Amino acid sequence: MSRVRVLSVAALLVGMTFATASSADPMRPQQYSTPQHQYPPLSEYVSDPLEVQAAHNFGACIVGYTPQGAKQVLALDYRTAEYSQKLHELAKGHDDRCLLGGWRYKFTGSLVAGAMAEALLKSAVHQSELPKELAYDPARRPIDARGPLEEMALCAVMKDPQGTVRIFGTEPATAAEAEAMKPMTDVLTKCLKKDTQAELNKAGIRALLALAAWRVVNTPEGAAH
Repeated sequence: MSRVRVLSVAALLVGMTFATASSADPMRPQQYSTPQHQYPPLSEYVSDPLEVQAAHNFGACIVGYTPQGAKQVLALDYRTAEYSQKLHELAKGHDDRCLLGGWRYKFTGSLVAGAMAEALLKSAVHQSELPKELAYDPARRPIDARGPLEEMALCAVMKDPQGTVRIFGTEPATAAEAEAMKPMTDVLTKCLKKDTQAELNKAGIRALLALAAWRVVNTPEGAAH
């Protein structure tokens, strides 16, 4: 897996190559200091297509068995120790039901959480209605981004809801997913805060978009707080 530091998403998505930086979860912005326990070392972060697909299926399986538990975890602030602990407990509690043949996964919370968010979206909103639900709505209460990459993802989801849903309609780590992501290049680049150094790969982008989309559909209309 190549390791590069990128200043824009265009460097990542043109050609659909994987891109990560030095020592953290690919969803972590370089200049944001956060507790290390939230972000698995790069060596533990899956990049093999089969591992990515397995993590995606695992997150969907969790939602199939325990949708309320998944919702409760995703309602927590991902920057906290409680989130990290609850997500790990939820995942470990589904090992026997969601992992076949004694197979063990390389646990990466961001991918599992993203897969749960995507599965919850698909069960809560019909695909034909999802773009409308994700589109920017001035009546919706403002959503506070908790970091530059979440800010980028929220912006991209609301600017290009059709493209977001198109990505969710593909299987992870496939040529179809790569093709669906290509039109998002400009959107993501424009939404990324200027001079932000991002650590990303395709799996991380999909997870970011899913988690952002889940926040959007769960944000009610209302005045700014």
